[in-house]
Amino acid sequence: MMKAILMDLKKRLYIYVFIDIIMALFVGYFIDFKSINIKPISIAAVFIMLYPMLTGMVIEKIKKAGRNFKLIIATLTFAYLIASITAFILSRTILKGYPDIAFAMVMVGAIPCLNMLIGWSGIADVSVEDALVIAVTGLLLIPILSPIILKVSGGMFVSFSVQTLVILLLSYIIIPLVLGLLTRHIIIAKRGMEYFRDIKKFFPGISAIGILLIVFFSVAKVSRIVINEPIIFILVLMGLITYYVIQTSLSLIAAKLLRLKYEQGMILIPGATASSQAISLSVAATMFNALTVFALSFKPFLQVLYIMLLIYGTGPWIKRFLGSGREKQ
Repeated sequence: MMKAILMDLKKRLYIYVFIDIIMALFVGYFIDFKSINIKPISIAAVFIMLYPMLTGMVIEKIKKAGRNFKLIIATLTFAYLIASITAFILSRTILKGYPDIAFAMVMVGAIPCLNMLIGWSGIADVSVEDALVIAVTGLLLIPILSPIILKVSGGMFVSFSVQTLVILLLSYIIIPLVLGLLTRHIIIAKRGMEYFRDIKKFFPGISAIGILLIVFFSVAKVSRIVINEPIIFILVLMGLITYYVIQTSLSLIAAKLLRLKYEQGMILIPGATASSQAISLSVAATMFNALTVFALSFKPFLQVLYIMLLIYGTGPWIKRFLGSGREKQ
């Protein structure tokens, strides 16, 4: 029963997040969550989110992975530099006058979700080896680059300590990563690789529970504000959708100019657009305003829909536009 639930959470996370948001808005409207300290819940949820995800990330394989430096540099440049510029512009135009939501947009551009490329690369039939290098490199760059971007682009919206943020990001990434490495080695040593591969498929479902916990308590906390001011819904949706459209368009053009085939282009495009659900929600829930967390809560729902549309909806067109390197083989 539990295994079936975890697999369903993995497959239909966007549906569960949508239901979670509706429930939180309803409950939070009738029960006052303002006085509840959600930080302990958030910290526990962070561990539930990140530990399974990083346990399943086979970082050791990076030594044997691809070395397509043009693709790696292009994806990381888009994921950090171009994404942060796009978010910077949107935070000062569409979201002007709403500092907490504007800061959430800055976070979207500052904290990429490159580790998702490993899972999605198999679905999109692209280069898994190159995706692995980008995922590991991008993850390790987050504690270095993201605090700088957040301070430069979002410092006017929210006051925070860069040092505190760096320490928080390091603890949220390094500790679960080290524990994940140890856990994986222990499981493989005692039960074997086949057993690990069998249980690995349930890890995303466990991570999803952490996401749902943070989303529920954060949305419930600002429920009355959001329901009494529905323009917030529209602004968040407009900001995120515009961000996805701009980043997708720019990265698609870049893929064409760099002469990347579909197998590499479909790494660059989602890598340039998707932002971290787990890490951004974790940081926002433990450091920033609940309205910022609310704005970020829409991301799991919209991002999964975006990726599905990208792969299954526009994927065939993108393959024709960029061409496939496998056609020559």
